[in-house]
Amino acid sequence: MAWWAVACLLALAAACSKPSQPAVQAAVAASAAVPATAVVVAVLPLADSGDDPDARAFNDGMAQHLARALARVPGIVVISPESSFRFRGSSELNSVIGTRLGATHVLRGALQRPDGRLRLDLELLQASDGATLWQHHYERVGRELFALQDEAVRALATALRAGPVPRGGQDDRPPSGNPDAYQALLQGDADAAGGDVFSIRAAVLAYQHALELDPGYAHAHARLAQARIRQVVQFPLDEGDGRTQAELARRDAATALRLAPGSTEAQRAQAIWLAEIAHDPVASREVLRRALAQHPGEPGLLNLLALRQIGFGELDAAAASLRQVLQVNPLSAPTHYSLGSVYLGLADYPQAEHELREALALEPSMPLVRAFLAMVLFQQNRTRDAVAMAVQEPQALWRHYALAMAYWADGDRARSEVELQALIREHANDAPTQIAGVHAQRGDREALFHWLEVARRAHDPGLAEIRYMPFVARYADDPRFVALLRAQDLAPPAQ
Repeated sequence: MAWWAVACLLALAAACSKPSQPAVQAAVAASAAVPATAVVVAVLPLADSGDDPDARAFNDGMAQHLARALARVPGIVVISPESSFRFRGSSELNSVIGTRLGATHVLRGALQRPDGRLRLDLELLQASDGATLWQHHYERVGRELFALQDEAVRALATALRAGPVPRGGQDDRPPSGNPDAYQALLQGDADAAGGDVFSIRAAVLAYQHALELDPGYAHAHARLAQARIRQVVQFPLDEGDGRTQAELARRDAATALRLAPGSTEAQRAQAIWLAEIAHDPVASREVLRRALAQHPGEPGLLNLLALRQIGFGELDAAAASLRQVLQVNPLSAPTHYSLGSVYLGLADYPQAEHELREALALEPSMPLVRAFLAMVLFQQNRTRDAVAMAVQEPQALWRHYALAMAYWADGDRARSEVELQALIREHANDAPTQIAGVHAQRGDREALFHWLEVARRAHDPGLAEIRYMPFVARYADDPRFVALLRAQDLAPPAQ
């Protein structure tokens, strides 16, 4: 089991919630790297009347489209909706929201769809003092949705005194212009955010419906591929179903890339399939590098590249990529979690603790964070605190793993052994790398390499972590260690 694989899945469906106070410092620190003269826009969720059962999915999709389109305009930086949507229904002052997100401008609005018509109200405010810079009321028939989107983006770009809006490339919309296909895609995105097995299945059905309405819809192919991958990795029904879904995901990702070679969503789908299904981290990293050459600084691509850099032991580069993501997505719990885990690998324990606590403040129920925070604490000789933190880890696998190590560091060998045996009994098939890590802490070289061999035979993605896992990395001079890296295509180039 690989922590960065879990981070990838968390990033695909990051939950949105109102930020708590500890998240403020992270947002302010992250935004400091954005040039002082930049126009930075936070697009908040569009309010609705409350009597439309599909309103939230549609309105969120509309706001995300505006954010995506504005981000393509020269001179405009857009805060990721993962962060800005945390202020859904917030009564915070615009100046406070701007400070927390590092934004110079805030876009608010409301969208209603009475009797098939579209009523859109938008207001662009200056974050520093809340002054209204531009506002407009649009009323169109439903079939004019895409024209309305384009008109609003052009007006906003003019109000922000930015460059011209690039033509084309807004690949979240169906090429046929079918609004029903678009509505199905937005419903799939809303379902996918649920994160559980039933939500992912519903998302697959919604994306399939979008493609029934428009087979040439590259964005829907890409999103369907990613939903299928999540099914295979998180919720496999059986081995045969897993193989079927993996092959269908491959086809959808390839089709998306064929239909829209420059699409960030298609490139993301291809990179995720290569890493999670084909277990080809080298090819996945190359896809991401080519994609970022076309779309510099795109946070979704940077997040995935950071995970690949981690797998190759390029921890400093991964930390730099994740810090860049936080410039436009400062309230992303998965990103803070990933960065904290990287700092743990770099043995920068105070910084690791800071980032992991930020993740925990943003998403108190997020799995793995407490397990890694426990490791950070006992590495700082705060062993009792580490045990107390590990006990609270919600996922059993990571709780046993963290407790086995925390109890050992605290000198409680008996309880450590109980947790290790529970880990072996319950998770020998899906966590052999973590079992090896516990033996590494104990200095049991032979048991360590026995379980690493079990991990190799099981194709455990956690093997990619062994160069910087606590205690495991000190065995890097063992020939068996190098052989494992080579088997994973992660060995460093020959000197």
